[in-house]
Amino acid sequence: MTYKKLLAVDLGASSGRVMQGLFDGKKVELSEVHRFNNNPISVEDNLYWDVLNLFQQIKKGIVKSSRDGIPIESIAVDTWGVDYCYLDKDGDLIFNPRSYRDQRSKRYENDFYKELSKEDLFKKTGVQPNLINSINQIHADLASKPYLRKIVEKVLFMPDFFTYLLSGQMINEYTISSTSGLLDVSSRQFSKQLMEKISIPIDWFSNILKGGKTLGTLRTELCNELNVNEIKVVAGGSHDTASAVLAVPYIKSIQETAFISSGTWSLVGVESTNPVVTNDAFLAGLTNEGTFDGNYRILKNTTGLWIYNELRRDWSIKGESLSHKTLADLAEEIEDNKSYINPNAEPFSKPGNMEEKIQKFCMKTNQEIPKTKRHLVRVILESLAMSYRNTIEQIEDITNRQINQIQMVGGGIQNELLCQLTADFTSREVIAGPIEASSLGNVISQLITLGLINRREDIVTLIKNSEKIKTYKPRKTFCLEDKYNQFSNILI
Repeated sequence: MTYKKLLAVDLGASSGRVMQGLFDGKKVELSEVHRFNNNPISVEDNLYWDVLNLFQQIKKGIVKSSRDGIPIESIAVDTWGVDYCYLDKDGDLIFNPRSYRDQRSKRYENDFYKELSKEDLFKKTGVQPNLINSINQIHADLASKPYLRKIVEKVLFMPDFFTYLLSGQMINEYTISSTSGLLDVSSRQFSKQLMEKISIPIDWFSNILKGGKTLGTLRTELCNELNVNEIKVVAGGSHDTASAVLAVPYIKSIQETAFISSGTWSLVGVESTNPVVTNDAFLAGLTNEGTFDGNYRILKNTTGLWIYNELRRDWSIKGESLSHKTLADLAEEIEDNKSYINPNAEPFSKPGNMEEKIQKFCMKTNQEIPKTKRHLVRVILESLAMSYRNTIEQIEDITNRQINQIQMVGGGIQNELLCQLTADFTSREVIAGPIEASSLGNVISQLITLGLINRREDIVTLIKNSEKIKTYKPRKTFCLEDKYNQFSNILI
């Protein structure tokens, strides 16, 4: 059988991998070629990304993939959002980029918001104001290092930087740029007016490139170094969430479907041809980010399985390691849980001591205090499911839609109890899959770019042929509305 081999470089804020997709015309066989750590490096209270080591790992992945003798057709990169690299007039990296976890933006927060209010910023950009946004980080860089104005030639967001190292082409792709807080939400180009207001040079950026473009081939010297064939370099959906959403196998219409990209964090939202920048959207914490086809993801970034994972880590440190399945089976036995947390409450954003934090939250809100492992896990998973419902209802109200189905993708769907509770508490059918959504979406963006499949017509069939998709029907076995009302009260 003849295959087309496509490589997806999928970089997260804690690890990265090179994934290989073999396409036979009907399905994609996805496999991991190379995995590596991606940890920020602390230097005098500053946090940097080791991007040259990441590029070295990408090269290792290309070499490993080439060993089976099947030519590599193309490669594309997706990463986390907001972070970026400064390049000089020779196209060289000026210094290692800072991590969004770096605290420098905090030091210049008051100066930044003297120039414009958070509400105005949201209306102009469609992005929720946040100190991690590129606009805040660049403002802080210029305040602390004014010499950058003289030496910076271009700013490339993280996937754009790796695409540049592969192809030699400098671009600013739409989906990743949409996370920056620098775009005009209507024109979907960099906002000259906004940049002038906070003195960021607009010529540091290129005109926005919509995903789905071939940027040429792997640089000749790279092909020689790695001993590989000429490989097309594709600008796909460069933001990892945009890639994940591209891999959503919509069963019902997009208009009546919400997506949940589920992992350590959960991104809950809908696709739309128009942004939403109303005051209600601002107050609800919604943001407008780009899709592969140039539209919008109206979504809210909420806590996902972070609290659950931290709880397992705490227990593991104490020598009490339990598998996901064991914990899910234990939690399944509890149906009369009457305690809930707000997963997005500030105490849960920091690592460590999750059991104590959950118990303190329940005590503070006059709820039963969970003491057993099964009860603690049940509290977390029911609270997550209800937070999803809360966000979906906000999106329904603000976008004037009726959501009838939920599509869950990402690693979090391996927690089947969470999927089932999401169906239960939202009273909506949940379609779960694929697990490797970002990587598969990355491959799909390449297939579309190369003309091997169509945007909507072929994606659902392709995913059904390639991945296990599971349906969860809502159960009506306990007092859901009473539970949800109690949960809603602790959010106030």
